[in-house]
Amino acid sequence: MTTTTDITDAGLRARSTNYKIGWWILTGINGLFMLNHLAGPLTGFAEGDAEVFVFFSLAALNIYALALLLTAYRRGERWAWWITWVMVAIFGITILYAPDAGRYYLGAAVVMAVAQLLTWSGFRQQDRALSKG
Repeated sequence: MTTTTDITDAGLRARSTNYKIGWWILTGINGLFMLNHLAGPLTGFAEGDAEVFVFFSLAALNIYALALLLTAYRRGERWAWWITWVMVAIFGITILYAPDAGRYYLGAAVVMAVAQLLTWSGFRQQDRALSKG
């Protein structure tokens, strides 16, 4: 008898190259931005209490996104795919509040959105495998 876990494990091994590329891009961007957001206040790049708070808040969001990407997202849980769009949106709207740095965040948001769309086939593939059950 095939269990959901067996199908999920098989789905992970059979994921497309596009899925893998997208996942690595998302994980890499969030990891690098996490380091940036943690280092900013510690190196004096972020000045003032408000800016330090924003840096640490974004670092916390990056840590959350990494935890999500390394667990539920990698297992192919559909809700994780949708929740990951929150990070893309936060990066995208940063341009409204910090125009100088916002263009970098907007660029990262565009790359993350493309990477996110690359992973969609992996989630659809797993849905088909589960429906055949």
